[in-house]
Amino acid sequence: MTKENNFETDAKYLKILDDIRDSVLNIYKNSDRSDLIILYEIKEKRIYSYIYSDFLASLNLKSQSILKKQYTSATKNEKVVLFIRDEENEIFKSYTI
Repeated sequence: MTKENNFETDAKYLKILDDIRDSVLNIYKNSDRSDLIILYEIKEKRIYSYIYSDFLASLNLKSQSILKKQYTSATKNEKVVLFIRDEENEIFKSYTI
């Protein structure tokens, strides 16, 4: 993948993130839980929330390690971890918002 393609791909997912940011934050703020991971499924155009420990257990060891660090940093800074899954393009990206 070229740098231009990487930029286009990143721009695509950042646009999606911008479009759903308010909905994601509302879900998080209206939940009685503070240990949520949010997942946006592009194909379904749906937002799901998962309990951190359950979501973590569903990942492989490498992804678990990455999520642990990201989640720790996010919670310290009062932020939310959001995953975007694009099955069609086999993309699974995480962001902290």
